[in-house]
Amino acid sequence: MMDDIQPPTQPTVREIAARVRAGEMTPEESVRAALDRIAATDGAVNAFAEVWADRAISDARELGKNPGLDGMGLAGVPFALKENTARDNPIVKRLEEAGAIPVGATANPQFCTWGTTDIPGRITRNPVRPGRTPGGSSGGAAAAVAAGMVPFAQGNDGMGSLRIPAAACNLSTIKATPGIVPGHVGGNDWYGMAVQGVIAQDNDDLTLLMKEITRGHVDAVDAPLPRRFGAVLDLSSPVAGFGAKPEWQEAARQAAKTLADADLPVREAKAPYPLNPLPMLARWSAGVADSLRDEGLPDHLEWRNRVHARIGRSLRWSISDRQVIRARSKMEKFLEGDNVLITPALATEPPSDGPWNSRPWSANMLTNMRYAPYVSVWNLLGFPAGVVVEPVTGVPVQVVARMTQERVLLTAMDRIAAGGVVGT
Repeated sequence: MMDDIQPPTQPTVREIAARVRAGEMTPEESVRAALDRIAATDGAVNAFAEVWADRAISDARELGKNPGLDGMGLAGVPFALKENTARDNPIVKRLEEAGAIPVGATANPQFCTWGTTDIPGRITRNPVRPGRTPGGSSGGAAAAVAAGMVPFAQGNDGMGSLRIPAAACNLSTIKATPGIVPGHVGGNDWYGMAVQGVIAQDNDDLTLLMKEITRGHVDAVDAPLPRRFGAVLDLSSPVAGFGAKPEWQEAARQAAKTLADADLPVREAKAPYPLNPLPMLARWSAGVADSLRDEGLPDHLEWRNRVHARIGRSLRWSISDRQVIRARSKMEKFLEGDNVLITPALATEPPSDGPWNSRPWSANMLTNMRYAPYVSVWNLLGFPAGVVVEPVTGVPVQVVARMTQERVLLTAMDRIAAGGVVGT
């Protein structure tokens, strides 16, 4: 039963890599420990679609013979791939080059469309909030990390698919600016909205992982905040009528207070969110329609996805870059320079972990809008956005920066996670 699961205290990415580099642990020992945790825990969580025990052990043995092991940033660290990501994807190659070892593939909903993770016969559970979904579409990735099966997991984000699960499971993640993290998600990446990424236990691990994935391009390890840094707090919802509950608003307020208490400039203002939902809906639904066209019908096409693809085919004609350029320009004027925006990560607790795959499109759509209205706009605009747990309330918040400002974003998230400004 989920109520009986107590996520173990597992070593961090940093700790595992340091021990392997120092010769205190072999890559095989690290991988076997993860496989043991998966075997003991996943029966109640359903985070994994596949476990590659034999291959992972073989890869670990080969890595142990590598003379360059002591120089690898992720030496011997086990991790999971999202089910929709191939082993030869560039993000996987980057992680493996840094010494990380994939041990299996985590579950995602069909076509990665929704913010819940289930398919017929398999419902992925939330180890942190029993009875709730771990979010989606990288729900299996978040559940695997939250349950202590692996220290981090790869995922991707086209409408909040990294940030929703991270927030649902009290983890850290970042949706980067398109092009910063290598590897396509599929097709045209939902018309430019989808990017690859990772979910980590904490912000320190996330910062290290981003450094390795980008080969040092995004290096926020022990980084100071820029001299002209500032923060903007906005509790208003991008989706009219779906605002955040008090506990999620309070977390965002506390994150802003943490920065203000450190004598950093903080103001509260309403962001100029796009009023027209059509450009985002068109890209999201047309992306699913394109997947059906390119990949063919699956053995079982969920009704909610059949409807979604039908909407996408009817709206594909309306997609235009001009829509995004205008909306992005307004947001860039609002969020100038080295400023970040702080918002609630979610609006409510995640919904129940039921068979959402068998429920109508309208029920899925309403549920997604009700609990996760803050995330998808940043996929449309291309701005980097991260999720980090605010330590005073214990509730995650979302932090957003201008395009290509991942270093500033991660550093601000680090200050929030630490409860104050350090090392500046």
